[in-house]
Amino acid sequence: MMQGVLVLLSVLIGAGIALGGTFFYQRKMFQEFARTEQIKEKMKEIDTLILLNKKIHEILAKRDGTVELDTYLEKYQSFVNFDDVQITIDDYIYLQSFCAQNHYYLPNYLVDEFFKEISHRKIVLDPQDIRRLGAYTYQGGRLVLENFSDELQKCIEDQKIELNQLKK
Repeated sequence: MMQGVLVLLSVLIGAGIALGGTFFYQRKMFQEFARTEQIKEKMKEIDTLILLNKKIHEILAKRDGTVELDTYLEKYQSFVNFDDVQITIDDYIYLQSFCAQNHYYLPNYLVDEFFKEISHRKIVLDPQDIRRLGAYTYQGGRLVLENFSDELQKCIEDQKIELNQLKK
């Protein structure tokens, strides 16, 4: 009888140890999985910010190329100065759709402020001029784009610091 109780007690202790080990193993696996998912999310956020910043730089580069290559002053609009920027309709729509599709990964406040500031700087032109240029002109838009790019760069650096902390 005493041996039966000892056998039963040892089986229960072994089962408890096995259940405890399984519990701790699963908990560790879930924590590792959650950490991996956080790292993936941070990397996706960084990639999205980099893509948006790259597109902003492309728009600014188009503006620089237009000013450098435009030797025909009669075609160059007199209202366009160095701080003004022309954003093609396609680029503007791309920026809006990119921000809408990736709103989860972007700092919404910065994006909203950017579109609010840039929309207030739109120069009202004749529709024929807009079609001829193929772009909307924004007075002082270059500064808005550069400031937005700088803010995105700060966000990228912050996200990289957070990513390095997650990897430790």
